[in-house]
Amino acid sequence: MSYSDYLEKLLYLVDLLDHGNTGSADILAAKLNVSRRTVFRYLDELWMQGAVIGFSKIKNTFYLKNEFNFKGIYAKVL
Repeated sequence: MSYSDYLEKLLYLVDLLDHGNTGSADILAAKLNVSRRTVFRYLDELWMQGAVIGFSKIKNTFYLKNEFNFKGIYAKVL
């Protein structure tokens, strides 16, 4: 996978997290077309960039618990 593909997947993940629409780790892996383990690697990467991520058992979804602007970080890379 190229670095730009990686960043695009992270941006998509942030959008899903922002809307609380990820589903479980398995569902999220299917949405991103990656393994379940890679989902947790991506979540760890976002956490290292400042995202606070929670999981709702009731809604069965991951979500952002803080204001997080990965697009600003992404723009600095390009």
